[in-house]
Amino acid sequence: MLRRRLRDFTFRLRTLLRLKSSERELTEEFAFHLAMEAEKLERQGMDSTEAARLARLRFGGVAHEQERTRDAWGIAMLRDFFHDVRHTLRQLRLRPGVNLLALVTLALGLGATSALFGVVRGLLLRHLPVTREAELQVFWDDWDWRGIELDFLRERMQVFSGLAAYSNEAYTYRTDVGSSLVVAGVTSANFFDVLGARPMLGRTFAPGEDRPGAEPVVVLSWSMWQQELGGDSSVIGRRILLDGTSTTVIGVMPRDFFFPAPDYRAWRPLDLDPNSSVYQGRGWLVIVGRVKPAATAGAINAEIQMTAQALGERFHYPKAWDKSQNAHVRPVREYLLGDVRPALLLLLGAVALLLLIACANTAALVLARTTDRSAELKLRVALGAGRGRLIRQIVTESLTLSILSGLAGGVIASVLFQALVTRLPLHEGLGATVSLDWSTFAAGAVLALLVGLLVAAIPVRHLLQGRLSGVSGERVVGTRRGPGRAHAVLAGAEVMLAVMLVTGAMLLIRSVEHLYAIDPGFESRGVVTVSLVSSARDMDDPARWTFFRELLERVRAIPGVGSAGYTTRLPVRDGGWQGPVAIESRLDLQGTARPNSAYRAVTPGFLRTMGMEIKAGRDVEAGDLDGRPLVALVSESFARKMWPDRDPLGQRIRPGFMGDSSWLTVVGVVEETRMFAMTGDNPMTAYFPWEQSGSPGEVLVLVLKTDADPAVVIPTVRQLVKDLDTRVAVARPGTMDEVVRDALAQPIQLRFFLTLFAALALVLGAVGVYGVVAYAVTRRKTEFGIRMALGAAPSRVIGEVVGGGMVPVAVGVVAGLLSALALSRVLGRFLYGVAAADPMSLVLAGLVLVGSGVLAALVPGWRAGRVSPVEALRAE
Repeated sequence: MLRRRLRDFTFRLRTLLRLKSSERELTEEFAFHLAMEAEKLERQGMDSTEAARLARLRFGGVAHEQERTRDAWGIAMLRDFFHDVRHTLRQLRLRPGVNLLALVTLALGLGATSALFGVVRGLLLRHLPVTREAELQVFWDDWDWRGIELDFLRERMQVFSGLAAYSNEAYTYRTDVGSSLVVAGVTSANFFDVLGARPMLGRTFAPGEDRPGAEPVVVLSWSMWQQELGGDSSVIGRRILLDGTSTTVIGVMPRDFFFPAPDYRAWRPLDLDPNSSVYQGRGWLVIVGRVKPAATAGAINAEIQMTAQALGERFHYPKAWDKSQNAHVRPVREYLLGDVRPALLLLLGAVALLLLIACANTAALVLARTTDRSAELKLRVALGAGRGRLIRQIVTESLTLSILSGLAGGVIASVLFQALVTRLPLHEGLGATVSLDWSTFAAGAVLALLVGLLVAAIPVRHLLQGRLSGVSGERVVGTRRGPGRAHAVLAGAEVMLAVMLVTGAMLLIRSVEHLYAIDPGFESRGVVTVSLVSSARDMDDPARWTFFRELLERVRAIPGVGSAGYTTRLPVRDGGWQGPVAIESRLDLQGTARPNSAYRAVTPGFLRTMGMEIKAGRDVEAGDLDGRPLVALVSESFARKMWPDRDPLGQRIRPGFMGDSSWLTVVGVVEETRMFAMTGDNPMTAYFPWEQSGSPGEVLVLVLKTDADPAVVIPTVRQLVKDLDTRVAVARPGTMDEVVRDALAQPIQLRFFLTLFAALALVLGAVGVYGVVAYAVTRRKTEFGIRMALGAAPSRVIGEVVGGGMVPVAVGVVAGLLSALALSRVLGRFLYGVAAADPMSLVLAGLVLVGSGVLAALVPGWRAGRVSPVEALRAE
């Protein structure tokens, strides 16, 4: 039995692959049998003509017998499919313009959907490079845990099998040619064990390597191993200089590993020294824990709440930093991705709407083409073709078109994928974790097939109901019945979807306008920024004081530089550096009631360079040196909240970062400046002289006001740094304009994509309206000719055509506006200064679609008004 089936399969495969040869052999075989029968009759005495006629009569219908033989081959459906494909390709060549438009629009929809699916899969669906990621949870108040709190939690947690902590630091990596910046994670010794991550080479941290007395060691990322160390397989045990400290390489992580972000290029152990001030006095860690497999959500929450209560009993927290309140954990993926997930899902939904519009356009094309071929379909029915055969023809045409579009969409996705990733609102190097692979293209292929079946559904439905003109004998007039009504429904659906996309684009356009109207409190134009990183381990305080002072003097002498200064943290871009502050004249704000303030050390010239106005008092001056009276400047919100009824000048504050022993006199009030973000709550801020900070710091940001090209200024600064001291690394060079753009990246990028999708949707919607009106005009050409002959005015015909074409537009606009209102919550979180149901945006979107619909209907309407009665009747 198996041998027989194998033989049958082999025969059918050979026949299918050699179809022309098989057909020729079949024809030759029937001709041979006819010739043999005729020869037999001739031997019986008949003449050749009569013998040939009688042989054909005895043999039966040759065509019928050949068809029976072909059916016996078992490849009839496949043969018909290939015939249908060839027929479809011929049909595509008959109307190349319309068909190319349908193919391109469908390819754009499929390509954009596939590319976005690749990003979504890489970020939201693909497993993180950890073991059993569902068990990993991140604790509340990230970047604010202390070493003493980590050890306190470890003693009490029962449902967590392990707790680990990490933070980040910037190290100088020094070689013979100079220093570069390395962003690294600093972690507890059990960090990789809790994550369940294993190294590619060497080992990870051993117990005790995060405690005092341990030798300095480092685990490298794959990229740092390749780029800085040349992929040396014998790197384990090698010593490298990080912050001037000889550090032993003990491991290299796999290529696909990253945590918490791909930007991290190495990992070093924390120094959890119970005797250090950092261990007990400053929060800077993130805590991640692995839940035991048997733990339930209720047990986890109960333990977290009990732990928060224990924290409140053990430690005294200021109100702004009270860890005993709002205790919770969240999945590690949710924590790492942040706002990326909703933004990606929004864009995926938008591109899905665009794909649906393209599908509606293509369905209208297939329906119109099928209807226009009604005479052909009627003839095929008369010749014996059943409805099943006609349905296969229609489905094959749709699938062929969608497959061709899918192939073109695959090329589009491949070409534009990286540009798409670059423009998406991804951060911290997450774009490096996504790529196009076979699964994305497989999903695109399946989507193309589904689209083909969806596009074929409407004409197949009409065929089954006998509503295709010419097949059932029905004559379609206008758009009220049959395919005409289906065309109108498709056009209305396109307009509805287009309204939704245009509304979203309008909302984001208005939102970004509001964002750009925000006064950040500084002037970004013409300001160049450069971060300078040194290490206290590599350079002592006197060396760093000397370097930074001399560099500032040399920078001010660069041609085109008007002013320059230092700060410890750049506005908008850099967070951190905040803590409780005591107010001498506010006895009600003592202990845990002390307010929280951001603080920045600045040099004379920094505020002027940034265009930050002094509202009262004075700026930081050159005389504000170590040993002189300690002074500070405060932001407008600081002055307003702390001394609402007093003059802030002369008041005294005592920031916690100064050791809680030094009172600073307020000598100036600075214009309110956005510190952490362009939107949201802005913290009170205190500024104090860099020279009075007690230490030069390890990281300073140099700002320069210049009218010169940054591409010229930045290399000059790099060279000055290298000439002064190769132990200092230059990092994050750029401009304040770029900083502001990065701060507004997500709404700007979402605006770009939604505006692009809305523009395409607008074009497709107009094409759809044009198609339905043009179809109606074509079907009613004779009617219009007769009416024109009987005296109908062209303007009346044009008005009727345009009015009829605007019916699906009006219905689509209303449905689209209602749908946009229903989905307004989805977009609301991405808006600023604009309500999700903003009336102006809704009205503008509706007017844009109505206007485009009128323009699209006018073209065929004008053509209808110029129909020649003679030509229309002659064509009929």
